[in-house]
Amino acid sequence: MVTMARLQGVARQVLAASSSYDLILTPTLALPPVPLGWHFQGAEVDPMAVLTNAARFTPFASVANLTGQPVAALPLSWNEGLPIGVSAFGRPYDEATLFRYSAQIEAARPWADRRPPS
Repeated sequence: MVTMARLQGVARQVLAASSSYDLILTPTLALPPVPLGWHFQGAEVDPMAVLTNAARFTPFASVANLTGQPVAALPLSWNEGLPIGVSAFGRPYDEATLFRYSAQIEAARPWADRRPPS
């Protein structure tokens, strides 16, 4: 059984292990775009299927949810007209570094005028 105390302990371990880094980069998603309704597949048999599918699709997001770290999702590349994102995890209470990094990436790889195909 997972308790709040155990989750808090894991969060402290993650933060301690990453404290020497300004930022940690991960993929934003673990899978390519999924069809509408994909997250609910199997939910009629197993209600936990929704959470299982979400964890398969966005496994890296749960770390930030657990630790409370600030995160920015940035469209770093494109494939077949769709953005491929990278998530930048910052140190707790250090949004300024995260914002500066995000601004540098946007300046180097502008995306404001890019739109996925209709």
